[in-house]
Amino acid sequence: MIQSIRKAANILEFMKEQNREYSVAEISESIEYPPSTTHRILNTLINCGYVAKDERTHLYKLGSGLISLGLSAISNINIQNEASPILKDLSEKTGEDSFLIIRSGNNGIVISKSEGPHPLKIVENFGIEIPLHKGAIRKVILAYQPKEFIEAYMQRDLEPYLENTEIDKVKLMSDLEKIRKNKISVSISEYIQNAVGIGAPVFDYKNEFIASMGIVAPQDRAEETGVDFIQDSIREHAEILSKKLGNYSNMY
Repeated sequence: MIQSIRKAANILEFMKEQNREYSVAEISESIEYPPSTTHRILNTLINCGYVAKDERTHLYKLGSGLISLGLSAISNINIQNEASPILKDLSEKTGEDSFLIIRSGNNGIVISKSEGPHPLKIVENFGIEIPLHKGAIRKVILAYQPKEFIEAYMQRDLEPYLENTEIDKVKLMSDLEKIRKNKISVSISEYIQNAVGIGAPVFDYKNEFIASMGIVAPQDRAEETGVDFIQDSIREHAEILSKKLGNYSNMY
C-alpha cells in the first residue's frame, strides 16, 4: 500500500463526514498526522481539485473535482452486485437466509438472496410479489414511502394476515412510525406460520430509502440465536450496504 495515497484518502474520508470547513490543526489532530504532513497533502489535493481553500479564513473544504468522480462511481453501482457479498456475510453471521427486497407497486419483491447453512428454510423466492404490509422486511419498505403513498395504501382493502386476522390499520400506522424511529422491523407469523421476519432500511447516496434488507427464519430458531443479535446484525449489514451506495449520513 502506498502510504501517501492512504493518508490522502484518510483526510478526504474525515472531511466527508461533516461536510464543512476545517483548519489544518483540526484535520491534523483528528487523523493524528503531523501538521506539516497534513498541510503538504492538502496542497496536493488542492492541485487535483479535490480540496478547496478559503484564502481569507485559511480553512479547507472538499473541492468540486470530487463531483465528477462521484457521479462516475454512482453510474457504475449495481445494488444487487454490491449487496451480494454483504447478504452472504449476513447469512453466515445469523445462520439464516437473507434477502434484499424492493417495492413493486403495492408489493415487495426479492431482488437478491443469500442462503444460510440450515437445511430447514422459510421459502422466499425471486419474483413472488407479496403486499407491503405483510412481513417485517416489506413493512420497512412501506414505512419509508411518501406520506401520500402510505395514506392511499391504507385506503385499500388490505389482505389479512394468517388465519384471516383483520388488519388493524391504526396499529399498522403505529408500527410504521416505530420502524422509521428505530430503523428496524420485526414480525411473527404474518404470512408464514411460526416464522420471524426482521428487516432494516438501506439508503442511497442522496440519503433516500432504496431497499430493505433482512432475514426470515423459523421462530424457535430465531429465538435460540437471539432476536436482538439478529437485529443488530441486520442493522450493521444494512449500514454497510448503504455506505457502499454512497451514504455516510449516520442514519443508524
